[in-house]
Amino acid sequence: MRALSSRKPLPSRWITLGVLIAAVILALAGLTVNAWAARMAMWSRGLDAAFTAPVTPTPTKTPRPPTRQPTRVPVTLTVITPAATPAPTISSAGAEVSVALSPYLAAVVQQYGMDPSRRFIVVDPNLQKMTIWDPGQPPRELPISTGDEARGYHTPAWYGLVGPYWGTFQAFGVYADEGWYLFEDVGSILIHGAPYRLVDGQKVYQDLDALGNYPASRGCIRLAPEDARWFTAWGPEGVPLVILPRAQEPARQ
Repeated sequence: MRALSSRKPLPSRWITLGVLIAAVILALAGLTVNAWAARMAMWSRGLDAAFTAPVTPTPTKTPRPPTRQPTRVPVTLTVITPAATPAPTISSAGAEVSVALSPYLAAVVQQYGMDPSRRFIVVDPNLQKMTIWDPGQPPRELPISTGDEARGYHTPAWYGLVGPYWGTFQAFGVYADEGWYLFEDVGSILIHGAPYRLVDGQKVYQDLDALGNYPASRGCIRLAPEDARWFTAWGPEGVPLVILPRAQEPARQ
C-alpha cells in the first residue's frame, strides 16, 4: 500500500498577490481610522463652540470734553442794515467863533485841550446830556441815557474820535437805529437811537423816559429817535468826543 503525499506548494504569484491585497487592506484601514479621527476632532470642536457662550466686548464710553465755565465775553452786535457813512458836514475850522463858550464847556475845553474853533462833542453821564459844539452856532444839548450802574453796566470815561457809521443793528433781542461806533469796552460802545422791538411791523421803543433822567443802557449812549437822526445828518464821524467821568451815586431803586 502506497503512502499519501503532502500538498503541493502554492505558486509564487499567488503569494505575491496575497501580500498586495493585505497591504491594500491595511492602507484602507489606516485611511479610515485617520478620517474618523479628524471627524471626531471637528465634532468635538463643534460641541465646544456650541456650549461656549461668545464673549461680548465691554463697551467703552467716549470721554466727553470738560464743560467750560461761563465767562463774560464781549458782546457781538449784528448790523442789520449797514449803510454808507454819510459825508460829514464841512467843518468850520479857522472860522471866527461868534458864540462864546459857556463856563461849563470852557472848563471841558481847557481840561482836555480841545480846539473851540472846531466841532466837538461832550457826553456828561452825570447830567445825562450830550452837548454838540459847532463853531458859530449855539450849543445843542441832547438828552441821553448811559450805562446803568444799578444793573452792573457803566459807560467808561473816554476821549477820542467818533468812529464809522453802523446804521441799524441788533443786540440783546432788540434793535437800534443810527449807530455810531466809539470804542471797545466789555462790548462795543456806540451812540445810537433808543432800542425797540418790532411788533406787527411797528417799532415799540423802550425806556424813552430814561433819556435825560437816569442811566438805563448796557454801556452805549442812547438818544431819542429824532435826535439820533439829526446826529447822523450832522455827520459826526471823526469829530472829537469826550465822555466825562461818572460820579459815584447810590444805586437807583
